[in-house]
Amino acid sequence: MEVRRNIGIAYFLSFAFHSWFWLGSWIFYYLRFGDYASVALLDSGAVAMTLVMEIPTGAFADLMGKKKTLFLAFLLQGLGNILMGISGNFWMLAISLWLFTCVGGAFFSGSLEALVYDSLKSLKEENVFDKVMGGLGAARLWAISICGIIGGFSYYLYPGLPFILNGVVCLVGMIACAWLVEPVIDTNMMYSAKGFIRQNVMGFKTLFGNSYMRRLTTFLVVTGAFGVLVFQLLDDLLAVEYGYSPIGVSVLFSVSCLIAGFGSFYLPRMKVKFDQQKLLIVSMVVVSMTLVISPWIGMFVFGGFTLLRIVFEVLYENASSVVINSNTESESRTTTLSSLSLLRNVPYALGGAFIGALIQFSGGAMSFALWFGVAMLTLTLFLGRGIGSNKHSGNA
Repeated sequence: MEVRRNIGIAYFLSFAFHSWFWLGSWIFYYLRFGDYASVALLDSGAVAMTLVMEIPTGAFADLMGKKKTLFLAFLLQGLGNILMGISGNFWMLAISLWLFTCVGGAFFSGSLEALVYDSLKSLKEENVFDKVMGGLGAARLWAISICGIIGGFSYYLYPGLPFILNGVVCLVGMIACAWLVEPVIDTNMMYSAKGFIRQNVMGFKTLFGNSYMRRLTTFLVVTGAFGVLVFQLLDDLLAVEYGYSPIGVSVLFSVSCLIAGFGSFYLPRMKVKFDQQKLLIVSMVVVSMTLVISPWIGMFVFGGFTLLRIVFEVLYENASSVVINSNTESESRTTTLSSLSLLRNVPYALGGAFIGALIQFSGGAMSFALWFGVAMLTLTLFLGRGIGSNKHSGNA
């Protein structure tokens, strides 16, 4: 069937979208346009715009189709990154980031995995979704790793070149979207204002529609919010406190992503049956414990723990996708995933400045990581008691 080719294309799209050549140099590039306050404005504006667009773009994907949504995502990402790379002033950079790159990211969020799941479902092969997600995660991590290192060198040729390279690869991804095939189960709905509102309501109803989903969603939102703070902010601050240079940070995360990619690819293919709900809990427990002992380790152990956290973050995201997709109807799949992403990111978007001040008040990232890890571990174990396997999860 033609729809089967979606899976192969999805691997390339995952790689292309995450070709983050700017991984190790974005902060230095932003500082060319202002001070730390300017960087904070750019970053907070980006998070806010992504959150604002998360739900409507998810509904758009469910109503208009994942193929069109992904085409728009790569088009906006490509144009946005190229414009960022040639920006001549702060506001050109900000508009390129907020109105192009962030909106493109919102269109991409949840759309690719929803397309993959529905493609597999139309082939009656939903049982291999976890393996495919592992492959998509590996492609994402390998792209970040390879492109991050290349981008570090390209920055010295021209500061905006890493963004331009990311943009060019995304435009190639846009062309690849033309070969996607829309699963037939998604073609029976028409876009309308009434349908748009109904679609968004349907996404939240899916997340909180019954007692099991309410428990599962609460766990995923709370632990996911903790994870967002760790991987968006805390890991970078810890790296600085442990004495890593900018180049060292880039290499550390690139190597960690490279190794984590192998874990994402091969673990789902092992002849071991993973309980996805238990994997969610174990992943967050491991991340929490590595944070708890942060004040008593050195630079090299921190590097190993960073690798461990990235590996288990990938396992957590893959397991999260499996349990949500297996409990969601196709007609609201992308909206539901976007709704979950929104709920996870809201705490960081609204409280980022307060958290930064709290880290300073607590004596630095190492001290903060200790108490943050304790809170994360406690809530993971407490909320994890209610997310046992759902007997009706196979009906989605």
